[in-house]
Amino acid sequence: MEAVTVFYDYTCQYSYRALHWLDRVREVRPSLEVHWATFSLKEVNRSDDEPSWVTADAPPSVSVFAQALAHAARDADFDRYHRVVFDAMQGEHRKLGEEELLAFAASAGVDVERFVAERGRWIAAVGGEHREAVARWGVYGTPTVLLPGGAVYLRLQEQPGSPKEGAALLDSLEEIGRSEADLVEIFRPAGPKPTPIQIGKPPDD
Repeated sequence: MEAVTVFYDYTCQYSYRALHWLDRVREVRPSLEVHWATFSLKEVNRSDDEPSWVTADAPPSVSVFAQALAHAARDADFDRYHRVVFDAMQGEHRKLGEEELLAFAASAGVDVERFVAERGRWIAAVGGEHREAVARWGVYGTPTVLLPGGAVYLRLQEQPGSPKEGAALLDSLEEIGRSEADLVEIFRPAGPKPTPIQIGKPPDD
């Protein structure tokens, strides 16, 4: 596997964990390319009577604004902007405003004056990527990882214990993505891992 694409939202703690998980994978697979694509949870969760949050004339939304700046940062230092926003919103649990986000973007090399002047175009870019995710791959939440075999949605409770374990998880997800089974959800409950002895063992009298 040479590359993966991850649909994310800065308001999603599981997207933040995916960032660190894939960092660990790249410790043992440095050639792996990770592409980050925007998917708006605010948009997917809006009610039918609400206007879209990801059109050029959409009402203000900090979460969409952060993603719009991420689109602009693709022509600058995307990784710097991406990480500082994630660290602030998820690592430090800060409630950011537009001015702070613009400052982060400026430090990453984004021409913020031009961005502000063309704000609607950048918001619409988030919408375009969001709608493509839904139409082409059925994305409905974050993080969703596009693998060679298909799209896989996952939520990590905690990071894999080592880079090797992180890479093994990625390989497992690739196999799931290639499966012909009509999977809806895979969920592993919390608790001790069962053994063959525990499974089906009758209760003690």
